[in-house]
Amino acid sequence: MSVAPETDVVDHAVFDTLWRAAKQQGKVRTTVVLGEPYQRYRSMLAGASPERFLPAAQLAFWVNAYLACLLEVLHHRLGYRSALWDDALLQRDTFQVAGGWYSLHSMGLHIEKVAGTVKARSFLCTGSSAGPPLLRTIPRARTVRTIMHEQLRRLFRGSRYLRFDPSGSVLQLARMFQDWLPAMEREGGSVAGFLMPWLSEETAAGVAVAGVALRIQVLDRFDTWLHGR
Repeated sequence: MSVAPETDVVDHAVFDTLWRAAKQQGKVRTTVVLGEPYQRYRSMLAGASPERFLPAAQLAFWVNAYLACLLEVLHHRLGYRSALWDDALLQRDTFQVAGGWYSLHSMGLHIEKVAGTVKARSFLCTGSSAGPPLLRTIPRARTVRTIMHEQLRRLFRGSRYLRFDPSGSVLQLARMFQDWLPAMEREGGSVAGFLMPWLSEETAAGVAVAGVALRIQVLDRFDTWLHGR
């Protein structure tokens, strides 16, 4: 039986409502996990068979599963002030999804595998400023690629995660991108080649002018930008 390209693995409408209700000024109100709608959605995730659907639907399914379980980890481990900064918290709890057991970490790996690109890491928010920003809306099969591209623009067009110093031809990246670099080079031919589509016009022009003189620098703390030059 053929599946329409925009058919989702499960109906994500319930979680869309929960995600919108949970977000408050860049933070998350984790008490949504205590209600019946959340429990119903988690049951849908547990019993789903995403492998029967097309790649876009599979990707949207796994991203939403990650986000739903993230809310639960945040609630039970850290409470309302939630922001996952400890990598151990990404691996400590496991959740039943699509008939298997996954931690947030293993779901993240699976999301990247399904997407076939390191760009999918842009979905893996934790509520911490050290990670990608919280998604504005949850993805569906028809919107998952668009939302991924929006996340990439949010990561690379502002000054929160990336900055360019034209005087030194230095492109500075936030610490989280350290592990992205090998895949960036592989997928884009170079880190600059990978980033180009997502940079602001001004930064892209500066990077192009720098050419082979461009240096990539990863900063542990971004608030030390250009100090001591």
